[in-house]
Amino acid sequence: MTSHAVTRHTLTQFALLAELPTALSDQLLSHTRLRELRRGELLFTQGDRADSVYAVLSGQLRLMQHTLDGQDVALSVFAPGDMIGVIAVLEGEEYPGTCQASDDVRVMTIPGSVLNDLISQHAPMAMQVIQLLVHRLHEAHDHIRELASERVERRVARTVLRLVSKVGLKVENGIRIDMPLSRQDLAELSGTTLHTVSRILSDWQRAGLVDIGREQVTVTNPHALVLIAEEVGEKN
Repeated sequence: MTSHAVTRHTLTQFALLAELPTALSDQLLSHTRLRELRRGELLFTQGDRADSVYAVLSGQLRLMQHTLDGQDVALSVFAPGDMIGVIAVLEGEEYPGTCQASDDVRVMTIPGSVLNDLISQHAPMAMQVIQLLVHRLHEAHDHIRELASERVERRVARTVLRLVSKVGLKVENGIRIDMPLSRQDLAELSGTTLHTVSRILSDWQRAGLVDIGREQVTVTNPHALVLIAEEVGEKN
């Protein structure tokens, strides 16, 4: 379903949009709409023409890519404050993957043509886009390095800690990753197999590092996970 209730306050939740002058904010607001998705619904599909940018207001989504052998591989997770599709829209390309709601989601939809107009009119926004591109490039390089050179347990620990940083919620026994997260999801995000992730999580649970439920991970000893992620006291 859709709604027209987008305000200037809504824009302040996103670094790319927060500092727009009033005239440009009004221009953006006149073209922006809200969209709601239920868990499992698709925001867009891999190969669709990238004609809109989506700003996440509530809920989480995951980006999956279809491989040549027909498998779906989770690439990243989006949470409130994230913007989805910026690079694809600016390059005039197709969306590189399929984006699916992990739970109930509200996003702000911005036509790609409107975003391009704003960038051409507001130099500070153009600089922020460049910074976003550089950040995404560094993330991609880090991920490639992790896959090529790091032990699997370290990769899984880094993935869990990134999710804690992004969608962690403090609870009585630790920090819960506040989104549905299966072992298969974690395996795909870490670039390993379901069997390996299951073994690692079982070891961590026995050691008191995590508490595992159905599609739920709570980190009960964050410091110990940091030591594994950084391989403190170990040889690479």
